[in-house]
Amino acid sequence: MAEPIGVASGLLALAVFAFQSSRQLYQLVESFQNNQRAVRELREELEALSEVLQSVQETVASTDVDLATLKLPLLRCGKACKEFEAVIVTCAAHSSGSRTSFRDWAKLKYMGDGIVGFKNMLAGYKSTIMIALGNANIRKSVITASVLKEYKGVIENTTADLEDHLQEIDKKLQSLSLQGETISGGDAAERQQVQEERDSTQQCLDICAQVATYINQVHPDATKNISSPLASYQKPIITLGGLLYARQTTVDTFNACKERLSTATNQLENHLQNVNNRLKEFSSQPLKQSDEQVAELDRMKEELESVKQCLAICSEATVQVHNQRINDFEDVSMTDDGQQVIISTFGDLVSAKRVSAGARSFQWLGQMSDESLQQLSRDRSLTITESVTKQPIRTDSQFQHRYGAGVTIRSLNLNDKGTTDK
Repeated sequence: MAEPIGVASGLLALAVFAFQSSRQLYQLVESFQNNQRAVRELREELEALSEVLQSVQETVASTDVDLATLKLPLLRCGKACKEFEAVIVTCAAHSSGSRTSFRDWAKLKYMGDGIVGFKNMLAGYKSTIMIALGNANIRKSVITASVLKEYKGVIENTTADLEDHLQEIDKKLQSLSLQGETISGGDAAERQQVQEERDSTQQCLDICAQVATYINQVHPDATKNISSPLASYQKPIITLGGLLYARQTTVDTFNACKERLSTATNQLENHLQNVNNRLKEFSSQPLKQSDEQVAELDRMKEELESVKQCLAICSEATVQVHNQRINDFEDVSMTDDGQQVIISTFGDLVSAKRVSAGARSFQWLGQMSDESLQQLSRDRSLTITESVTKQPIRTDSQFQHRYGAGVTIRSLNLNDKGTTDK
């Protein structure tokens, strides 16, 4: 008998479980042949999710990429698909008519949300998994500036969606209480919610501390040599991209981020103190829960931890993409009539120090796309060729006006030698 799937399962097993669960749910939704907007969007989201999960499955099976942070999200994703499939089957069984005439999609509820809320939850899992895969690729590959910008946008949007989802879960946990004369039911739900809120707040504080530490490490390198004068005059060089402007923008961003982190940290510390005070109020109260409520609370708790893990993945990826690379060029010299190209084609910052060039030389330093670099190479080759072919050919003699025009020397015939001696 196969062991049940859980967080302790292997990453490949969890990836297979999530992929198969999403495919089964997709096939079930597809079998109803319903074109309502909510159903159609759910079907499209499931199809996209299955493709991403298949990529995870193939990556884990064929590479040594570390995706251990995806364990809980994969588990929750697979469970959510399985449980929502059961909800659809149960609701359809109680409905009269065939599957094609099923119209009770609005009545479907999972963890208090309808079909749209479930679709949004799957979208959060899909985006988080894509970010984790992208983070692994960035560490081993070189990407362009446009791709990096798009990746940052995905991280920011996913983080915002996950934070909204986390807030909704907190509200649901807070509203879960038993109706009756006993006071332990409502207290149990509230205590569970407060405990999870404490864990969430502590994790936010940890994230702030990690990001602040990273900024403090990077900040000195980003601020140095912004306003320092040139040591000596150098021949002007072509710098593409505005290096000083880029550095100043980076410094301003770091300073603003540090201020926001400081404010957020103070707020979270105050909130954490309030949460701890509330927890003390429940420490001596008895707890009594029904089996149904225990199951619902466990599900909410597991979902909450999964969302926290997704946020942690986004936070780690954010630090990775903001680790701006800088190409440093120092002590570069060139003799007369030379040509030199020092170009970054991936949108990185360029730092140039003590660069000199000789007379009649051409030198390019900075950022440039692959297409522009190829065009520059063609233009320079054409210019050099034209310069060589257009040089005039001299027909005059440099000795003409010094010794006269001279005479043509012809070969001497030996047979005529005797006639000249008389």
